[in-house]
Amino acid sequence: MWNETDIQRVANAMKMKVRHFLDAYLIQDEDGDWVYPNSPCPFLNEVDHACQIYEIRPKACREYPHTDRKNMMGILSITEKNTLICPAVSNIMEKLERIYS
Repeated sequence: MWNETDIQRVANAMKMKVRHFLDAYLIQDEDGDWVYPNSPCPFLNEVDHACQIYEIRPKACREYPHTDRKNMMGILSITEKNTLICPAVSNIMEKLERIYS
């Protein structure tokens, strides 16, 4: 998910107008949030899987996989989905399950 600050920062760094950046990379979902239209992320290098905008990546990417939140219970459904795509999240959730089962 992208916030307005992220959009402006990355568009400026890429020397694009915000409107062109949005048209090229993001869509607005049913909640009005700016998100990628599909996976994988368009900024993920297909060869080495490195982020091409790492230094200016959006806040959601900097915080990913969101396992250090104070209110983890509030995002369990997202965390569960992240276990399917991120081994680190999967490992964390397995450890939590062992501790709290």
